[in-house]
Amino acid sequence: MRRTKLTTIWSLLWVFLLCGLSRAAETPLLQATAVYGVIATDPIYLWIAQERGLFKKNGLNIDLTHIPTTQAVQALVGGKIHFTTAGPQIIEANLAGADTVYILNPVNTFVFSIYSKPEITSVKSLAGKTIGATNKGTPTDIAGRMVLTQNGLKPDVDVKFVYLKELPALVGALQQGIIDAAIVSAPSTLTARNLGFKELVDIGALKIPFVQHAIGTTRSFIKENTDLVRRFVRSAAEGIDYARKNRADAISIMSKYTKITDPAQLQESLATNEPGWERIPTPNQQAIEAVLAASENPKAKSAKWDQFADDRFVKELVAAGVFK
Repeated sequence: MRRTKLTTIWSLLWVFLLCGLSRAAETPLLQATAVYGVIATDPIYLWIAQERGLFKKNGLNIDLTHIPTTQAVQALVGGKIHFTTAGPQIIEANLAGADTVYILNPVNTFVFSIYSKPEITSVKSLAGKTIGATNKGTPTDIAGRMVLTQNGLKPDVDVKFVYLKELPALVGALQQGIIDAAIVSAPSTLTARNLGFKELVDIGALKIPFVQHAIGTTRSFIKENTDLVRRFVRSAAEGIDYARKNRADAISIMSKYTKITDPAQLQESLATNEPGWERIPTPNQQAIEAVLAASENPKAKSAKWDQFADDRFVKELVAAGVFK
């Protein structure tokens, strides 16, 4: 009888244990929508987090999709999505009255180059010439203007700007002789070199502070979903670390999302962008203040940098030793 009772007790304990494990396994993942605004190397860590299960490991089910950055920030402000990659657009939306903030800033400097016709020998030689950028007010435009100013040239006076929206279109315009120089990023840099154009300035090497690429959300979403945001930031940070340690797999994932199959272009993209990644991707005061200085919104002059950032989640990861 005693042995029967013990057997029964152990059986019941196993049943309770299995039921508990089953309930734990059935714990629903937290749902959110995230957008990458560009199909380039910048959001590779989000693609990795999705493809290698980092979001799910951290208890998230993320609907990851692409929407051009300007529209993505509009969707964020309208509450239609929860996270988006962006540059200065997060600040501009905030200055316009939204509660958008940066929560993770992997790239706090420009990662561009100016490519030009071979006969142009220096930045000052661009006087009287035409330079191409994507759109007015975008990082390519702002970076180009900063470099010209640093070299004693007045943008729009000494050097004319032409906007062609897409990076490949800039290289095409160079090839057709429509423009004399262009501000481009990898892998368009490789395309430009293969066509005989030369790198006039490696803007990335100048380490000019500026928010080129970050993740934004809204303060209202953070307030209502603090743990979800914490898990998202951790997943993204783990994605950056994975890209550094698993280059071959990172390139494979990048190929899937960018549709680039040329190994040389993929290598160019990763090799060019990796030096610009922050070791600790905290929203950066200097980079944010540089965006404010470049803004045409009158409110930018009196704005304080920290009204555009919530760095608590990255700081928590630092305290936990994630970045060691």
